[in-house]
Amino acid sequence: MIKFLTTAFFCSLSLFAVAQSVQHTIPAVQPYGKVDMADLEMKSCDFEPDANAEILFDKASLVSSGGVLLQRHVRIKIFNDFGKKAANVRVAYTYYPQYGDISDFKGETISLEDGKVTITPLDKKNANIEKTNNWHYILTFSLPNVKAGSVIEYQYSLYIRDFSAWYFQGNLPTKYSEIQTVFPSSWGVMVVPHVRYPFVVNIGDQDDNKQVKALANVPSFKKEPYNNSISDNLQRMEYLHLSKLANSWPNISNLLLKLPAFGGQFNRTLTGEDEIINEAKKLKTVDEKTAFIFNLVKNRMQWNEITRCYSKDGTVSAWNKKTGNSAEINIIVYHLLKAAGVKAYPIVVSNKNWGRIDPNEPIDAHFDNVLVYIPIDTLKKYVLDATDKFNLYNTIPYNYLDIYGFSLDEDKGEYNFVFLDSVEPVSQSVFLNAAISGDGKMNGTLERTSYAYNKINALRKYKTDGEEKYIKFLCDSNNNIKLQAVKLKDMEVDSLPLTLNANFNVDLGGVTDGYIYFKTNLFMTMGANPFLSENRFSDIDFGYRDNYSVNGIYKIPNGYKIDALPKSVTIVMPDRSIIFKRTVAEDNGTIVIRYMLDHKKSLYFSEVYPDIKDFYKKMYEVLNEQVVLKKM
Repeated sequence: MIKFLTTAFFCSLSLFAVAQSVQHTIPAVQPYGKVDMADLEMKSCDFEPDANAEILFDKASLVSSGGVLLQRHVRIKIFNDFGKKAANVRVAYTYYPQYGDISDFKGETISLEDGKVTITPLDKKNANIEKTNNWHYILTFSLPNVKAGSVIEYQYSLYIRDFSAWYFQGNLPTKYSEIQTVFPSSWGVMVVPHVRYPFVVNIGDQDDNKQVKALANVPSFKKEPYNNSISDNLQRMEYLHLSKLANSWPNISNLLLKLPAFGGQFNRTLTGEDEIINEAKKLKTVDEKTAFIFNLVKNRMQWNEITRCYSKDGTVSAWNKKTGNSAEINIIVYHLLKAAGVKAYPIVVSNKNWGRIDPNEPIDAHFDNVLVYIPIDTLKKYVLDATDKFNLYNTIPYNYLDIYGFSLDEDKGEYNFVFLDSVEPVSQSVFLNAAISGDGKMNGTLERTSYAYNKINALRKYKTDGEEKYIKFLCDSNNNIKLQAVKLKDMEVDSLPLTLNANFNVDLGGVTDGYIYFKTNLFMTMGANPFLSENRFSDIDFGYRDNYSVNGIYKIPNGYKIDALPKSVTIVMPDRSIIFKRTVAEDNGTIVIRYMLDHKKSLYFSEVYPDIKDFYKKMYEVLNEQVVLKKM
């Protein structure tokens, strides 16, 4: 189905003659097939020396020509064998019969062999197309004869219906990235930059139809600890198509409510629903009714792993088949709750891993799911997602926490933005009662209580990995710690925390020259310090506010005395947003140690990383301090 045309790839760039006046200030961008010797001899990326490969340039134009034509040219330098995977290219696209298929496609590998330049073109017969559904396809190919030192390039043209974003940043460092756009005035496109680096080319204002934007020396984006949203952290331009039908939130709300696959599903009668609704109405409180309907649908329906804002086959069909996409399952929850007299609303959202909804940017392309919103009072709210068997009715789904949702009132035909935050910190507490024996062992009892997200995470790990792996996780993979008689309480009761009780024993390594050493940070499950890197490029998202405590009572053995005991200490972030305390007391052969870690907010911008890094360094040093007992 690929059609290969011979038209000049960037013929439309004449529209941007003004851009050429600033070309001397940016890295050189050569035509297809022309490569500088300096690029072939290049040994490493000058602004990211450890990179396995580097994008020399990624340049595209977007021009209205009947449809909207995207033309793109990419050139990459391969530094070592690890970088060769950059030669495996994947292009996802939508096929529009009226415009034709992907075209002007070619690729080649340029290498320097014995001082001579060799060029190996891609055999187009080796390009593969995978059809994902009626209109969507994926073109894949691997550029040939790639070795360390090679330069690879490819280009293509493609008609597109919607262009939501251009990413300057990806998993490779980028020497130069440029996007040129010419939109018809009827589109009313507004461009929103999300960049922290200075533009090296910046032509056109936010709402101009003709624009050129470029960045240079953009570092690769690396997955970092506590970074949940990749797209929100990437340097990018977002394009808002302000069409007459959906150029404002009121218009988008109206469209959604009238859409057969969305608002048209709200009041469809389900088989046997009268019995369910009557049973729910017998319950006295909103919590009881919500828990009953939520868990009934969650346990009855099987999610087909497809997340959508709209129904595909309809809620009635999904209910009868007991399987459906996320919209179908959650619209069923909304329908039953409303029929049972609960004040509930459908709320469309965007998973924060892929990008948040911005109330200042009226575009429905960000929506990826529909949940159920129940306002309880000015501070308390429930947000329901019955697709995940581990979700709780009274805990906002983790991937939609700390984002804006677009709530719809079908009765009044109104909408409202709701910030889906959890005001109260999520607690987890550990209580240890242990005795140290004279031969260097510790025996005791453990009680671990987990609320909200901590409960969800514990249940998911326990039921998915099994008890053996869960116990290993609790012991931090320390083979010297053993847990027995493990019991979990209130696993299926959403309104109560998960409580774990167990007996434990720890081999402390025996007695060394009359001394016994032991740490008191058992069962904290914090792992190693996640903030060791010198620099941080993405924001830090802990996910939710937490309050973590460990309370330990340790009875020292007869014939021993305390030789070294950690001191009480408090560590505080400069803005007091994180507090860590250790309180130590000793009385008549018993040591009492309490740890407390309190995050007063969940999101920290990368600019404060030096403070976070310093805080965690000090905290882990405190956690690793030992108690020392000496034989008398």
